[in-house]
Amino acid sequence: MPEDPPIRPIAARQPPPGVDRLGPAIAGLAGVLRGLAASEGVREAALRAVIGNSRTLRDAAAVLRLVRPRLTLRQNLVRCYPADGTLIVTRADDVAEVLAREAEFEVVYGPRMRALTGGCDFFLGLQDGPEYRRGRAAVDSLVDPQDLGRVTAMARAEALAAVDRARAEAGAEREAEGGAARIDLVPALSARIPARMACEWFGISATPAQLIADSTILFFYLFSDLGADPRVEAGALAAAERTRAAIRASMAGAGPETLIGRAMARGQGAGAAPDPDSLVASLLGLVIGAIPTLSKAACLAVQELLRWPGQLAAARAAAQAGDEAALAPFLWEALRFNPMTPFLYRRTPRPTRLGTEEVPAGRMVLAVLLSAMHDGAAVPEPERFRTDRPWEAYRLWGEGLHRCWGDAVNRALLPAMLAPLIACEGLAEAGPPEGGGTPFFRSYPLRFAA
Repeated sequence: MPEDPPIRPIAARQPPPGVDRLGPAIAGLAGVLRGLAASEGVREAALRAVIGNSRTLRDAAAVLRLVRPRLTLRQNLVRCYPADGTLIVTRADDVAEVLAREAEFEVVYGPRMRALTGGCDFFLGLQDGPEYRRGRAAVDSLVDPQDLGRVTAMARAEALAAVDRARAEAGAEREAEGGAARIDLVPALSARIPARMACEWFGISATPAQLIADSTILFFYLFSDLGADPRVEAGALAAAERTRAAIRASMAGAGPETLIGRAMARGQGAGAAPDPDSLVASLLGLVIGAIPTLSKAACLAVQELLRWPGQLAAARAAAQAGDEAALAPFLWEALRFNPMTPFLYRRTPRPTRLGTEEVPAGRMVLAVLLSAMHDGAAVPEPERFRTDRPWEAYRLWGEGLHRCWGDAVNRALLPAMLAPLIACEGLAEAGPPEGGGTPFFRSYPLRFAA
């Protein structure tokens, strides 16, 4: 399978799509469809070219919403999970319906999740039922109401320290570049902070660097390996083995402020002792969901804000005032244009209907979240950057039963971890972002006035 295209550097924000962009959008969509009908390698390259560029996907989805809102393809575009063809849905009401009808449009992650956990289920890969609800309740019960405040305070302090280090380390180089300090967003801040969270709140004894590398390939394998690349699988299975070993090694010494420590304490008190395999599976699932999600979302939000100078200035004013609540809507709106998860996929276990569409059993259904968030029938003025939208306008972390477990954590941590950086004057790219052949940011160099 060809490597993923590199993450694209930012470009100036263009006018909202209209007649001037309809022609290119149609031409781009036609090119993608031709690619899908071509050989396997060309098909995967065409698909990844669209997925890797939020504007291209947004324009193509706008055409589909108009002319073919439910597009059926013979090919299964998600080869890592078996299916008989693909149905792409782009209108907001269809996307919402697919994600709400859990019994008829099922999650498919179970087999790969069990491969990573060593055979155990994690609620992420389960359908609704007693097993799902027990697993979810077991993890929820480990969370203390004070945890989020402590984690957010850690993120805020770490982000401030990262920006201060960038200023301090610039030194003579700063002088040569007209007072510019430099920071690599990923290792310094966006991946480091959630990795620290995994160590200090989850209770996993591992280096942040190892957790970052391993969780990234694990997420890639579970959700983004559309071409079923054996190299990705091999890397993920090795990373899963390392992470499971780290979780097991952490059980004896984890403190009471950690999720692992609280789970282990139940076995010493009146509560039922945790099943070690289930605990390992749960913590592995949390690691997979936490680090890559927060890191990539932070990078994408900054990348998109840099495309809107006026909005960046307003976001900077909120950050300089220390008002994370005022900053947050700028981040959600940036992610509406440039989301971490542009689509989710589900599969039909039996024949069903979606509106007037007959959907056979075994069909993979791509619910395009990016398109739903730009559907004018559901989102007023979808091409305008507006910070007064209700939270319901956003589909950033999934929907329904399988909404990201860390939804509340993401909403608190992203403003806290990005405010010190966005507060800096002169924030700009210092070079192109780099993903190392993956859909994730491994490096995102930025500069700002010292």
